[in-house]
Amino acid sequence: MPREMTYYCHTCGSDQPHRQPRDDRERDVIRELAKKQKPNAFVDDYWICVSAERDCRNIRYAWSTKPFEAPHKMPEPEE
Repeated sequence: MPREMTYYCHTCGSDQPHRQPRDDRERDVIRELAKKQKPNAFVDDYWICVSAERDCRNIRYAWSTKPFEAPHKMPEPEE
């Protein structure tokens, strides 16, 4: 079960709740993004904003507020 933590969200501009990826689809999205910067990136070190005020879904690294040059959002699940 993914954990939740409060981190600063670069997109929201404030501290917001974030969660770890919860399924293989989300891990694959993060793996693809992270591979461009670090080939051996640990996917569970990336967190997704779950702001209650807005549908943010910004992806951040646990140790860096803005790990990607342009912010990246977790895509909505395909139905």
